[in-house]
Amino acid sequence: MDTQRIYLIKHGETEENLQGIHQGRAVGGRLSERGRADMGRVGACLAAAGVAVDQMLVSPMSRCRESAGILTAALAPADVRVDKRLAAKDSGHLGGRPRELAAAEAARHGVPIHRLRTPGGESSEDVQARYVDLWNEVSSGGGGWGTTVLVGHGGGIACLLLWLTGNGFDRYLQHVPGSAGVTCVETGGPAPRMRLMNVSPADLPVLLHSRTAR
Repeated sequence: MDTQRIYLIKHGETEENLQGIHQGRAVGGRLSERGRADMGRVGACLAAAGVAVDQMLVSPMSRCRESAGILTAALAPADVRVDKRLAAKDSGHLGGRPRELAAAEAARHGVPIHRLRTPGGESSEDVQARYVDLWNEVSSGGGGWGTTVLVGHGGGIACLLLWLTGNGFDRYLQHVPGSAGVTCVETGGPAPRMRLMNVSPADLPVLLHSRTAR
């Protein structure tokens, strides 16, 4: 199998993030000033490093589509598509409400928060299954893509990183990226090789040069 690189990029900070709101699928979200600036830095940095993007797959949520638009302006990927598997978690009645309510709901039901599934919604394990399914499809190389960018959500990316690194949900918070956080994984060898993990836009120029130089 040919070597390929897959970039996992979280959407930029949103106005709702600043208000402590759990957006999920209930709130599309709009980028804050910082979020737009962070995405601009990431796009410019990847372009300056000569990263040629063959395909970009994007969550259908507006905060991700806005983020992808900023990246597309800088990187001009050959193909850009929405993939529903990258969507935010369906948190049911908890979507659009304060973040701390999810922990309280899990405690009330006596389940770990990653297994909490609201009526008609999803658990974090369900989200992980979606992201892993997409990962397996992209990393198989069946489509002949060289470099892929996945623009998704902090929770989904964290779930995928747990799976890729062999960690359990007890390490979830340590794997959640910040605004426009960038992960780069190289595939095609015996096992995926983590070149970057949840690197902030501010740290990306130096780390991208030192760890992903071709």
